[in-house]
Amino acid sequence: MGSWIHPIFAAAATAFCLTVSVTAATIDLNSLNLVGTSQIISGNVLRLTPNFDTDPAGDPPAGAAWTTTLFDVADPFTVSFDFRMSDPTGHLDSDGSGGDGIAFLIQDGASGDTALGRGAGGMGFLGIYDSVAVMLDTYQNNYAYGDPNGNYIAVNTRGTDFNVPHHFCTDGELTTDPTKPLDLPGVTCTSNPGLGLTGLLPTLLDDGNVHNLTLVYVPGTLGISLDSAPVLTVPLNLADTLSLNGGTDAYLGFTAGTRFSYQNQDILDFSVVSVPEPGTGMQWIGALVVVSAMGLKRKLKKY
Repeated sequence: MGSWIHPIFAAAATAFCLTVSVTAATIDLNSLNLVGTSQIISGNVLRLTPNFDTDPAGDPPAGAAWTTTLFDVADPFTVSFDFRMSDPTGHLDSDGSGGDGIAFLIQDGASGDTALGRGAGGMGFLGIYDSVAVMLDTYQNNYAYGDPNGNYIAVNTRGTDFNVPHHFCTDGELTTDPTKPLDLPGVTCTSNPGLGLTGLLPTLLDDGNVHNLTLVYVPGTLGISLDSAPVLTVPLNLADTLSLNGGTDAYLGFTAGTRFSYQNQDILDFSVVSVPEPGTGMQWIGALVVVSAMGLKRKLKKY
């Protein structure tokens, strides 16, 4: 896989001749706290949901996996993970069978590393408080969700309130259609959760192939690339949006949901690069982030 340098870093690098201190970590998937349907399968693959209903008589299947330690998300950082969504079965939507998708979350809700939201279209994070979700959505739920299609990426947050995967949200919107199951019975959503979303992606997220998602955060901006190609940039300041532990820290993790349209939803690896803000000012801006398929490698350009 090729590399992508986020425009914020690239532009800044031409103006700053600095040496930068960084901390890189490859997260062992076996170290994550598994919730709901999540399990580690052969080859150290994190399977968030399988391609069948694990409890047909119960709630929609949902899985989550969280770091058991907190990460500094107030300062700049980069996250990279490889994922695969495969062996779809069930109902068809605009891009075929398979659903509902994977989300990467930053959260510091009261449930901590045991948090689990609603399955099916809730993608395992609907109902998780104090969170930001990066959605890899593979099923078009458009009756109340406002999904633009069945193959897109979006960033959703409702600040410290509970998060939802919807793309419009007015008073009562989650519960007003009597012909549809309730996402959160008795709970209404009163603000728009969407920070931004792509159109129909040219790359099919659930085609059974391994894909890479990379997130580059600097306070005020979150940039997202799929397989090294930039696909979305949204305004985001995590320290202002969330109630972070100690004003800086949160859990990182993954969620997924399914029902009626199923697929194996897997995470293959997970890496984080943290760039602490030094006392001498904005020195981290001079860093160039280079992402490889084997994880994250940090290359510092010296002038």
